[in-house]
Amino acid sequence: MFNRFKVQIADEFPAAQVKKIAQYFDLPLAKRSEILESTKPAVSLLTALEDDRIIGEDVGVKELCEAFEFCSLNRLARIAEDSYTKEKEQGNDLPDGPVVDTKIGPEELKETLQNELTRQQCIDVAMFLAVPVPDLESIDSDKKPGERLFKILFDRNLIGDSNVGILVVALKNRGIDRVATLIANAGTGQRGSNDESTAWASAGSSLASQSSDSSVELSKCMCGGVKFDELKLRNGKLVSAECQKCRAEWISGAEASKDVLMLRYNGNMLFYRTPVEKVIDLSKISYEEVPSSHLKRGDHIVMRRKMRMLSDHMYDHHAILVADVKQNEMDVIHWTPVSKQDWKVAVKAVGALLRISEKAGLAVIKHEKISITDGIRRVNYPLEDEPDLVVARAHSLYNKKDEQKYSATENNCETLATYCKIGKGYSIQGEALKQGKGLLAAGLRAFGDSVGSG
Repeated sequence: MFNRFKVQIADEFPAAQVKKIAQYFDLPLAKRSEILESTKPAVSLLTALEDDRIIGEDVGVKELCEAFEFCSLNRLARIAEDSYTKEKEQGNDLPDGPVVDTKIGPEELKETLQNELTRQQCIDVAMFLAVPVPDLESIDSDKKPGERLFKILFDRNLIGDSNVGILVVALKNRGIDRVATLIANAGTGQRGSNDESTAWASAGSSLASQSSDSSVELSKCMCGGVKFDELKLRNGKLVSAECQKCRAEWISGAEASKDVLMLRYNGNMLFYRTPVEKVIDLSKISYEEVPSSHLKRGDHIVMRRKMRMLSDHMYDHHAILVADVKQNEMDVIHWTPVSKQDWKVAVKAVGALLRISEKAGLAVIKHEKISITDGIRRVNYPLEDEPDLVVARAHSLYNKKDEQKYSATENNCETLATYCKIGKGYSIQGEALKQGKGLLAAGLRAFGDSVGSG
């Protein structure tokens, strides 16, 4: 269970913060150097903390969460606490995964992994399956990383005739859909007569082809999970169901019939699609000034505003449109301050915006109608989720607003908007603030509240 937790946290752990957390726990200099020089610094750090009994399956993650909060990684602290709680409730072992539509044998699978995966993809798949750090490093150094990955997973009983489905889960989670499909639809049969083939065959033929169709309908998640967190629109329409065990997101829509994996859930047909945030190139996101008549429900919008207390300062405010524009008003969900006076007092009192998030109640997530202003820009993504899913995520955040804690660097108006659009929060302004570049100006932009004079 705890290996799984470490991989989940490492996925979200900013590499630049590993050194700070190591310093917080006063790890020996030699150990810090070893961690920073490793293939996966975040995983190595968490393993070192587990070895020192600072974190662990039995001791919990309280000290780690406190360290994250001390370093202004509030979002990561919440993720760590939630992930640990859910993993502890759901048990220790990785699931076997479903029976998938394939006839692939061990030799063919080994060749597929070697020929189709890059070295980094092999490492990413291994990380998802929570293999130990030494095994990650052996994959990184091996001349044939795909074959090394196969051997590690086979030796650890993570793949085999009865559970190759978990490999498909890992590949699709890491955005390697093409290879996942190759494995799921392989039809050449088992090859070879070595021990691996014998062991594979002895387990039976649960991977035998079930259908010639390219789609596979499941009654539970790919990982075997049966409990889901639902996202619904305000009219009650189910938009997506996220597996509580592996966090795979199953989406409602007409595209379900075209996808390899489908899930029948509570009378709904959902489909699995590679998460946009796994494959999107953030460098290709662009801003476009558009007339208000061109704005649509589900758009990520940015408004330029002037700070009253700093009359020469303009900042960007981000929001999600949850309805089409009507009567010169925009229906939005966004981070905004409790009041203008609170914001002014906070800035004067705090002095450094890195500590804004420590001011309880300074900002809240609001659902409100605001007036249309000049110069509104729409954020265009090379890939983005459907408007229904974008709006459902926004309403979900609003419904849980009391659980949210504002952070100028980790949980601001920009991260809210990008999370709604692609499933993962990201803030260019927050990154600039963390790096200390133009601290006050960047911080004000990151806050993106409605204090402006417009």
